[in-house]
This record gives sequence, structure tokens and C-alpha cells, in this order.
Amino acid sequence: MMLVGSLGLVIVLMIRAADPETWRWIAPDEASEEIVSNDPVRVTRDQIEVPRRAVAGDNGTEGEFRVVENRPPATPYTLGDKGKTSNEEAHDKVWAKPEALALVEDSSPFRAADFEAWSQVFDNMREATAQDLSAQHAPLVQFGQLFQQSKLYRGKLVTIQGTVRRCVKLPPNPLDERAGNLWQLWVFSGGDNSPIVVYSMNLPEGFPVGNEIHETASLQAVYFKKWVYAAKGGTMTAPLLLAKDVNWQAPATIQHEITGLEIAIGTGCTLLGAVGVVGFIWWNNRNRDSEVEKLVRNRNRKQFEEKAADISVGVSVRDQLGALSAQMKNHSSSEESDDPSTG
Repeated sequence: MMLVGSLGLVIVLMIRAADPETWRWIAPDEASEEIVSNDPVRVTRDQIEVPRRAVAGDNGTEGEFRVVENRPPATPYTLGDKGKTSNEEAHDKVWAKPEALALVEDSSPFRAADFEAWSQVFDNMREATAQDLSAQHAPLVQFGQLFQQSKLYRGKLVTIQGTVRRCVKLPPNPLDERAGNLWQLWVFSGGDNSPIVVYSMNLPEGFPVGNEIHETASLQAVYFKKWVYAAKGGTMTAPLLLAKDVNWQAPATIQHEITGLEIAIGTGCTLLGAVGVVGFIWWNNRNRDSEVEKLVRNRNRKQFEEKAADISVGVSVRDQLGALSAQMKNHSSSEESDDPSTG
């Protein structure tokens, strides 16, 4: 039974070893904090919270949530209007009309006043070519730059790089059903503990979808506003952008299926190993007595030596046979003497 059980265990281990998911525990996912998807969107406090306090916002409104970490001031990607190159001019391209962008309000959820600017950005993004959305036209930015300089970046194309930890499909906007479904991605860039939310029109083939993913990607997206969402611990804000595509490369996976020959070889090796172990144990113990046998033998010998003098040897078998033969002879001679015919 032990050999059969060992064989079954080896076969199960071989099958499990061929599955790449078995080895993920060796390199645990450091970004495995839970992000829950409800309505409104909720994100765990540990994942998105940075030290914040209610201070006067850019528009003078009390109660706006802003980052108060000790960070160096963010540097805008434009330094002035003089001496601009063609790329710098492309950086200044605004993807919606200024009057529409002026109605967008930071530190708020989606509002009806935001719809016009959002629609213009969406239409321009949908008609944009790959050249229009190239990385050379979109400076690389991080959470702090967008959060602290929202008005400067609003309506402009930027590049976001980081780890996508959540990707869900959103239904069409009731105000604009022609837009169809959008994908909502929660991106953490660099060492930031706060997410950047990106709405994407398309996803690459094979891109994982779910509340707990960990994929490195980059996006060229148009910054829209600081968006308010509900999270554990209170209301939080995150930069909100709109992208057309996600730049992502599927990780190379090596899948190996166990063949019948490999199973046969594994089974044969297991059996040979089991036979070798059993043979080794038998060879080393074939002439050895157990400790119990030695104790019993020593006790019996001691008892025999102590009582040997009292043991009666008795009559041997040979003497008994001789006595029996003599009795038979005597009985035969007595019968002959009593017979009158023998006289």
C-alpha cells in the first residue's frame, strides 16, 4: 500500500509541476492588495490612501482632497512659449475646445457639465492616428504632476506607465450610448500608492480582465480631471484620463504537456526506486535478529540453565523400544509353554 500510494503521489506531483500556476508562490505578487468593484467604485484604503487633508482647492473651494506629502514641486512639461520645437508644440495640442474644458470641475464625480468636453475628447481620440498618439507627442507624467497641476494638463496628451492592478468593462454611458463599452483601468505608476484611472476604448488581445491583476503597461491618454470616487475610509480623488489603446506585451509562457512516455519513465523510475529501497532494507537485516527476539532467547536460556538440574531426562526412546521388545518375547514364550500340543 505504501508503494502504491507513493506511485500515485509521484504522478500527481508530476502533473502539478507541469502547471506554471504551481510556481507563482515562489515569486509572490507584491501588488495583491484587494480592489473591490462596486457601484460606486470602491478601492481598499491601503492601496490608494496617501496622507491627505481638506484644504482650499485650486478653485478656492474648501474640502478638496489634495496630497500633502513632502514631495518636490512638480515640473510642467512646458517651460514657456519661446523657442518651442515641433514636438513641444504637439505637446500643447488640446483635444477639446477651451470653452468646453473650462466647464470641467476638479474633485467631483462625472457631471452633466463635463459631458461636452468628454465627448469632444472622445471623438478626437477615436479619429486619431497612431502618429497622433505616438509617445513623442505625449510626455511621461506621474500621479503627482497630474494631481497638483490639473489645469495645466487638462485636455492634453500624456504618457502613463505603470502596473495595471484592475481592469473592468463598463457599460455605455446613458448620455452617449454611441460611445459603446469602455474599459476602466487602475494604474499605479512608479512608487505612487495612489491610482491613476484610465478609460480605454480598446484592449489588446489576451489582456487579463479582473479586480486582481498585475500587468505592466503604458498608455498615451488625454488627461481630463481629478475624479472623485468612493473608497474604504472615505472619498478619494484620482486623475482621470481617456485612452484609445493600451500598450502591453503578453508575457512569454512556456507550456509543456506531459506525454505518455514521460509518465511511463516516471512510473518506472518510481518502481525501481521502491524496489531498491526494499531490497536494501532486506539485505541489511536478513541475518539480524530483532531486539525482542534477543531478549526472549536470553530469558529462555537463563531459565533453562537455572532449572537444568531438576529436569528428569527419563527413559530414552531406544530403551523404551528394547523393553517393549523384551516384553513381546516373554509373552510369546509363555504362550508356547501353555499350548498342550507342544508337549
